[in-house]
Amino acid sequence: MATIEVSRPDDLGPALREARIAEDVTQQALASMAGVGRQWLNAFEAGQKSSAPLDMVMRVISTLGVSVKLSGRPTTPVPLDDEDPVDLDDLLDDT
Repeated sequence: MATIEVSRPDDLGPALREARIAEDVTQQALASMAGVGRQWLNAFEAGQKSSAPLDMVMRVISTLGVSVKLSGRPTTPVPLDDEDPVDLDDLLDDT
């Protein structure tokens, strides 16, 4: 069983597309076997369904016979604005 490693939600669909192509399976065939729509699968494989329903994603993964490893790599922190930091303890003491 092949293992696919992804670190971002948008990467899962394209990675599964590569697995599908490697197995020489058409989108229509995979959609039919997995019980999902071909248009949905097309958008998912294009990385446009980062919040896709887990049950649908799991059916695609299972049908392809692959496993998926999710790796949470650190992302760049969001820069804070120029305001002074807020002390939450002081705020709670004031209530």
